[in-house]
Amino acid sequence: MKHSDYSLIPTFVSVMQEQNYTRAAKKLGISQSAVSQNVARLRDVFNDNLFIRGSHGVTATPFAHDIYPTLASAVESIEYTLPEHKNFRPHECTKQFSIAALSAFGHTLLPDLALTMSQSAPKARVKIDPFVGQDIGSLLRAQQCDLVLEAKSNRYPQLRSERILKDRMVVLCRRDHPRLKGQTINSDQFLAEKHVVHTTNQQNKGYLIGYGLKAESTLSQRDVVWQSGSIMEAVPVVAKSDYITLVPQRLIANVLNEPSIKILDVEFIDEFIDVVMYWHPSRTHDPSHKWLRSTLLKVAQHI
Repeated sequence: MKHSDYSLIPTFVSVMQEQNYTRAAKKLGISQSAVSQNVARLRDVFNDNLFIRGSHGVTATPFAHDIYPTLASAVESIEYTLPEHKNFRPHECTKQFSIAALSAFGHTLLPDLALTMSQSAPKARVKIDPFVGQDIGSLLRAQQCDLVLEAKSNRYPQLRSERILKDRMVVLCRRDHPRLKGQTINSDQFLAEKHVVHTTNQQNKGYLIGYGLKAESTLSQRDVVWQSGSIMEAVPVVAKSDYITLVPQRLIANVLNEPSIKILDVEFIDEFIDVVMYWHPSRTHDPSHKWLRSTLLKVAQHI
């Protein structure tokens, strides 16, 4: 790449983010024809089509997706050296942050985050979206959300992540369950019962399938009779039936004092779940984003 070609990189990043030449041109403050000309030069530089035109915009090629995180991060790093970005003041921040998270976070982590932000960034706004199996990479790349809170897996190598807490899985059943009399449950007992699981539109085997747990083969054999749209919806179902459910203990700790519910240690799951925040590499150096991640990490450390 020649030095003169480096000026084309912001065009590539904007087209990737907007998926549309017209919107990219408006964002960059140049004409649509200039965007088209820049993309044509980039195709020669990278020897790849980069973008395929469609009726509603453009679709990026696999190669474009591969190089985007690095180039976007470079552009953003340069932007955040400018004076207007150097001094981020949370108390003056009026930005709306968007976080995608499972329902369990809404009962411990997110309320504490709200308390902290109301004190340190009272003008900021937060939008919480349910995480229901969307393409995390696309959500974060298009800046439809700033952070995704999820259990760690190896499915998102293109994203940045940081662990915010560790949690262990426990089984919930009603306190007077006719068969589960002790304080623990083994794999045979587990598979003998009917299960309530949290599922998404994309899968029906229950949350944590596909995350590399050593006990995944056992989890896959559950007799699932009730599929819930959120983890918290499973708790009252279990309280009024003989069904059982597998949940993260710390994330729903404030509802585990329900007198009709009993907590069972799971003998066949001895590993902890890493709960992480995911973000797109292009946001790594954004001062407001760095502040949000730091704030969330501090809140999680007190759970």
